Parts: sequence; C-alpha cells; structure tokens
Amino acid sequence: MVSGIYWSVGERSVNEDSVAYEEVLTDRGNCTLMAVCDGIGSLYRGEIVSGYITQCLVRWFYSEGIHMRVYAPGRIKRSLCRSLYNCHMDLSDTARKLDIKWGSTCTCVCIWGGRYVCVHLGDSAAYIISPKRGGKKITKDHINNRGELIRCLGSMGYFMPDIITGRIYRGEGILVASDGFAGGFQMSELSESLSFGKDISEDRIVRRLAAIGNEAGRRGGSDNRSAVFMRR
Repeated sequence: MVSGIYWSVGERSVNEDSVAYEEVLTDRGNCTLMAVCDGIGSLYRGEIVSGYITQCLVRWFYSEGIHMRVYAPGRIKRSLCRSLYNCHMDLSDTARKLDIKWGSTCTCVCIWGGRYVCVHLGDSAAYIISPKRGGKKITKDHINNRGELIRCLGSMGYFMPDIITGRIYRGEGILVASDGFAGGFQMSELSESLSFGKDISEDRIVRRLAAIGNEAGRRGGSDNRSAVFMRR
C-alpha cells in the first residue's frame, strides 16, 4: 500500500479538520485506518470536536480494529458504532456542562487486506478510485435541500452512522476527504487526478492531493481542505 495526506487551512483562520492514517502489519496481513472529521465552523471550537473523534477512532483501531480481520461485517459494525456512540456521549456531556453546542462530520474507512468497512456521518466523503472502472463515491451526503448539515457527532441528537462495506482490488485507491477538498469537483476529475501507474510513490500522491487542494481554492473554495488517499 502507498498513501499520502493533505491538510490545509484554506482561507480560514483555524483548521477545524482532523485527519488520521494508521497502518499496521499483523501476522494476518495489513490493517489500515483512514479518517477525516470536519468540525462545524458555525459552532463552538470545531477543531476540538473533530480532533477528539479522530482520537477515538485511532484508539478503537489499536484496541479492537486490528484484531477484526476475520470477523463478519456485522460484528465490526457493532464495534465501530459502539465506539462512535460513546464518543458522541462524551462530547454531548461536555457540551451540556459548558452550555455550548459543537459538532463534526465523521468519515472513516477501515481496511483489512482487500475488504473495507466505512462509517459515515455528515458531508465529508469516501471514494473508490479505480483506473479500470473509474471513480465511485461510496458515501451519501447528510444535507437537506438547503445545503444544511443534518447529521453529525457532537452535542445534537445521536444518529446511527451509515455503514458501507465492499472490496478494494489491487491497483485501486480509496480517497477520504472533507467537503472543502472534494466538494467542488466532478467524480471524473478526482478519478483522473488520482489514477496512478506503476511509478506511484508517497511523494507523487502528496503532490497530486496538493494540486487538487490548490485548484479547489482557485475555484473559490475558502473552507479547510483535508484528504487521505491510499492505493492498494
């Protein structure tokens, strides 16, 4: 596997996105965690919320996730949802004590060999990038017809995350990105930019992600821009 990360404040004063990429080689093969959480800028301290959720996901990955390669998707789903529910309750309890409101999106992909499980809340997104089959967005944005976010983690009500399962084949990649990074692009543009040949490297991935992020800014995007890409 080859990977790269992009993280930019954009035109904002604070970067409220948090990202994670963790990869562990076990006696049963590689296990990988990819996550992007985007704090809600109109609420209190989005960078704290997104950072805490990312921290919870990384903690889950090392305590439970790396041991779940042989388990059925249903068991993995229950484990991840339990972790996110506990994270949400911690955030909700703190918000109530401080008399604040805060929240963050959460898109996380866990990969065991060629199998993946994605948990998703909000308008960050995950994509499969295939040189042969093109690109595909595997998550659905949780927004209303006015473009307002209707699901997140934080101090609002708890929503069960979407769970998406599937397989990623050799030569394919997974992109997890905030709306500020990928929201202004067509799927074909992302797929073309992130389809690599045999000469792929971490440096090339990082440069491609930076090029997409810079183009998002040129197209008028002012939001924080974050992305994690992995090619199998």
